[in-house]
Amino acid sequence: MGSLTPDARQCATRAACVRGFTLLELLVVIVILGIAAGMVSLSAVPSEERLLATETDRLAALLRLAQNEAKVSGRPLTWVADTEGYRFVSSDNGRRNRPDDPLRARAWPFPVIRIDAPVLVIGAEPLLPPAEIRIATPNRELVLVLDAFGTLTRTQ
Repeated sequence: MGSLTPDARQCATRAACVRGFTLLELLVVIVILGIAAGMVSLSAVPSEERLLATETDRLAALLRLAQNEAKVSGRPLTWVADTEGYRFVSSDNGRRNRPDDPLRARAWPFPVIRIDAPVLVIGAEPLLPPAEIRIATPNRELVLVLDAFGTLTRTQ
């Protein structure tokens, strides 16, 4: 044992020199993991604000798609909304219910207690009738404004 340092000689003779984590170090790691898990779980649950923004973007894209489809097919589509959701109805009163149809009926991803929305007829003409859509949720009222070019903006 002549080549061992004094610390190494002591550890070679004592079982107490075995290094490990202290209870304090383990508690700090557990607290950090708990905080990280809490942040991940909070970010996984979509907030109402995020749902409203996502649904506004989806509705804007679907209205543009309906406008393009009406131009190409020459048949108008009608957008109808209620507290359950919204749907596009073709001019022959047929509902679009195929699961792969982007203009299929959709439910609101958040609870809606009241909706004030006109029935929008989307025709082959390049301009849409301007409209204001008011959606009341339990926590707020969302106001969407549709301009003549089909741009949907959220004002509140």
